[in-house]
Amino acid sequence: MSRVRLVFWLVLATQAAVPQIAAAQGDSAGEYELKAAILYNLTRFVEWPASAYPNAQAPTILCILGRDPFGESLASMVSKQTPNGRLVQIRHVRNDKEVGGCHVLYISSSERKQVVQILSTAAGSNILTVGEIAQFAARGGMVQFGLEDKEVRFDVNLDAALRAGLKISSRLLVLARVVKQQNGDSGGSELSNSSPEQMMVMLQTGVNHPEFKVT
Repeated sequence: MSRVRLVFWLVLATQAAVPQIAAAQGDSAGEYELKAAILYNLTRFVEWPASAYPNAQAPTILCILGRDPFGESLASMVSKQTPNGRLVQIRHVRNDKEVGGCHVLYISSSERKQVVQILSTAAGSNILTVGEIAQFAARGGMVQFGLEDKEVRFDVNLDAALRAGLKISSRLLVLARVVKQQNGDSGGSELSNSSPEQMMVMLQTGVNHPEFKVT
């Protein structure tokens, strides 16, 4: 995924100013401004089942477990935009026992020693798990951020998302690397070694995941 394509996606989704996004290339603060934008925009490209909300007006709850690296960057986005007709609320949680009610769960790198337990707790719910910990997606996390050659990239464990009842837009998947889960827990995914063009064909024709809905 090239940085140009990532910037295009973010601008398309948020109508954000290009200079603000483009600034996020080298410094840590800029890096997390970009990652905050990606994290927030995941709410636009993921569909939760109706049963994940108490009513049609209920907000999407974006939880952060552990140290918050985003600062005011994420809060400023949430205060201005309402993706998919729902407000987004940020909630800070202290441990895996508090993740009930979360729709997105960002697991901070400060929680790397507990990540397996946290993912296990979240696995039975409609929670999109996001993190930067090494092998996060391969361990069962759904979206993993990474920094390669000063560019933010991300991997998606599509099987884990499907098991949680989440539908991820093909517009997001073509910008990500879809990975297999370790130890064969997910049964693997042929999408992981496919080009974006092949991935789109698989998604549109329902190969591997007939229940997947292209949005």
